[in-house]
Amino acid sequence: MTLLRSAASRALLALAVALAGCAGQAAAPPQPLAVQPVAWPPSADLGPVRAVADDGRRVVLFHDGAAAVFVDGALARVERAPHRWVGAAALPAPDGHGTWIVGVDAEGRLLRLPGQGALEPVSDRYGLERAPVRAALGLGGAGAAFALDGEIAVADGATVTRYATGPLATFAAGGGRVAFALGDGLRALDVAARALRSYPLPDGPAPLLAVTGAGRLLAATPAALYEEDAAGVLRLRLRASAALHGLAVSGDRVWFADGDELGVLDGTGARETRGARLPRGGKLIGSPSGDVWLLASGALRRFSAGGGGAAPAWDDLAPVVARACAPCHLPGGEGGVDLSTPAAWTTTTSLRESIARRVLEERTMPPPGRALSEADRARIRAFLGRMRPPEP
Repeated sequence: MTLLRSAASRALLALAVALAGCAGQAAAPPQPLAVQPVAWPPSADLGPVRAVADDGRRVVLFHDGAAAVFVDGALARVERAPHRWVGAAALPAPDGHGTWIVGVDAEGRLLRLPGQGALEPVSDRYGLERAPVRAALGLGGAGAAFALDGEIAVADGATVTRYATGPLATFAAGGGRVAFALGDGLRALDVAARALRSYPLPDGPAPLLAVTGAGRLLAATPAALYEEDAAGVLRLRLRASAALHGLAVSGDRVWFADGDELGVLDGTGARETRGARLPRGGKLIGSPSGDVWLLASGALRRFSAGGGGAAPAWDDLAPVVARACAPCHLPGGEGGVDLSTPAAWTTTTSLRESIARRVLEERTMPPPGRALSEADRARIRAFLGRMRPPEP
């Protein structure tokens, strides 16, 4: 990798800046939300959970001195290691093949947990061998973003570019953008264009930030939740009933915590639970499945919106297939395998395993030009996992 350090990148991201205002229109009160706790097995009494990373199929819980690996919801192994963890993430591998589960320890080191074997240091694989890492996040596609001491670093699989920012109050990434808060406002960097948009701080202190898979910025102060519109303006979406203290993107869904209630923001608007009595000091962590993790005082819980756990219908998956799999996998297509109907996906166990390996694990399919989002992959994973081939 080539480490780029231009004069412009060292001058507080001196890129093209476009100012956007915060709209102050009224927001409708949230509608009721039903959530379903998702059962999760204990990880061999390893003590408080410090961080969690989730790539859809694998979930890794990071405890002080150990990491517990779950595959398809079952405890697969426990890896002992003398580390104190401060964060974790599922990141694109630096070579572009697959996803790595990494932990961030208190010394600022990135450590990868491979499918088999011990934790291995990988800061150098992202061009950060001399830089303490404080947080790591996937950018979507092949990119990853890292919060350093007074800098952010962006790795795209070929180069690593570092930008001086000063001390970061908050940090978020997704959809090819990196968002962060400084003392005088919010910034969102479009990585591909190297263009920076600046926003005045909404009402209150430096907010929680999140970026959707489509690159849309969200900011939550204790008083309100804002969402960026197509014109780049932060629009008021919710006035808090108590105080907002959690924000996370999970696939196509945005989760928030309002006092002791859990909420969801999606295309239908904002909805909140009634009487959930969640701990107010908890942190929300997104999952590509659409569920959300709640980490509070070392205890980890998982929630699903609505009924929770229902398999997606073919109508939900069909648009993904039409966009990413056609025309290669229509009848008579050049791919040689028809995937245009639900029956085709469940013909044989070997076909389902091949789809899972190439689309979800190796990520060699679909070919370039037909990218899948993490939400798309989550739909495919759920469909494969809950459909069964017909009996012989």
